Amino acid sequence: MARKKIKLITFDLDDTVWPNQKVIVEAEKALWNFLLMKVPHVRDELNEENINRIRVELVEKDNSLKFNLTEFRKKVVKELLLKIGLDENEAIYYSHESFNEFFKVRNKVQLYKDAKTILDRLHRKVVVGSLSNGNADLSIIGIKTFFDFSICSKDVGSNKPSPQHFLKALELAECEPEEVVHVGDCPVNDVGGARNCNINAIWFNCEKKKWDEIFPCELQAKNWKDLYEIISKNFILERKNV
Repeated sequence: MARKKIKLITFDLDDTVWPNQKVIVEAEKALWNFLLMKVPHVRDELNEENINRIRVELVEKDNSLKFNLTEFRKKVVKELLLKIGLDENEAIYYSHESFNEFFKVRNKVQLYKDAKTILDRLHRKVVVGSLSNGNADLSIIGIKTFFDFSICSKDVGSNKPSPQHFLKALELAECEPEEVVHVGDCPVNDVGGARNCNINAIWFNCEKKKWDEIFPCELQAKNWKDLYEIISKNFILERKNV
């Protein structure tokens, strides 16, 4: 089978470039610990039921918050503080400061083995972009230099698997769907989203999960070294002006 010519590779970030679950748990702890230290009496209202109720109310008022996790987290904290009697200015201040604590930890990620080396190698050969539903900061993490562009949900007003991330990437890279490969850990958001736009997909499956979707993904990578071998075997990378 002839290798396809590729002009763009896009990557999901969380659980594709780095493991994310423990990071988010620790970031959440940092946020609430900071808040408890600064506003101790918030403890009486700090439970999952109250927080979920606030989330639902906020999204009902402004559906766009689902695509802006930074603003969403700040507003959840602000509403919680208003409910316990803080004034508007105090609530805004502590919502921003507590989010800052969250964001510091949220970006203290440990890349998967070989990810940095291979991102560098790929970036020398082809245009590379990131497509994320999250709010990680590639500059803070220290890998922005390996990406020509980064698209998050806030930028396109939607979450994968909706097509907006993928369509925006095609626009920025000025290429056709068959000239793109998307790599991601989620069968629905990443593989399904890419396929719906006729974009090639590789399932990053380092957890060795079982494929439960209707149409299996032929290209599956168990680690970053494996990913690079799959890309090299199946695609010819073409970067403009190289």
